[in-house]
Amino acid sequence: MASVVPVCNGVLTVDLTGVLRCSVDWQTIATPAFFDFSQIDPAIMGEAVGAGFIIGGSAIWFAWGCRIIVNILMGKKP
Repeated sequence: MASVVPVCNGVLTVDLTGVLRCSVDWQTIATPAFFDFSQIDPAIMGEAVGAGFIIGGSAIWFAWGCRIIVNILMGKKP
């Protein structure tokens, strides 16, 4: 659900009481609703988290394996 915000396309002034006045009629524009975490489907969120762990875990395991191979080639104990 979108909310609306008043907009002045003319000259904006402030009177002595602090009220904003517009030289033309005020107009309203629709603004999109803010993101809400309740909009996320739990199954899709679980898939996204799982994919993140798989990608991150694969990179860590690959780096660990490369380190072992380099240590073996350089004659160090892994």
